[in-house]
Amino acid sequence: MSLLSQLSELVGQAFSQLGFPAALGEVVPSQRPELAQFQCNGAMAAAKTAGRPPAEIAAEVVESLAANEDFARVEVAPPGFININLSDLAIARWADLTATDHHLGYPPTNDPESVVVDYAGPNVSKAMHVGHLRATIIGDSLARLFTFAGHQVTRDPHFGDWGSTWG
Repeated sequence: MSLLSQLSELVGQAFSQLGFPAALGEVVPSQRPELAQFQCNGAMAAAKTAGRPPAEIAAEVVESLAANEDFARVEVAPPGFININLSDLAIARWADLTATDHHLGYPPTNDPESVVVDYAGPNVSKAMHVGHLRATIIGDSLARLFTFAGHQVTRDPHFGDWGSTWG
């Protein structure tokens, strides 16, 4: 589970306790990093359905999250944003957990696809130069990323025009 998923689950539980859908607890990286590390905008949507001010709903969510030691600071920003900063201990715990995970916290896909990566491209009839390495490195990197994500990858290192030297 990703850090954002875990935070969204915690904040979603707080929304659920107040009688709102847990989906409103979606946590995203802060759009204003000088204010917080993460933010939740669900109080605005909850305010529309409840007919209450978003800041009031956000304050109730913040109050239920305040006891969690993973948060260094959880506060309301007008008009009802929930700004979240994690504690150093929570970040260190997450880093340790990620470092020991075989997939480094990245979940493999549930719907693997077949991917063909066509890369390389030097013309074997001409002299190679360092520029030919760029496409090879990028293609190999993409193939490795798709494999890591759980997709079935077919690699096709394509060598260009065989030219008249082979004729």
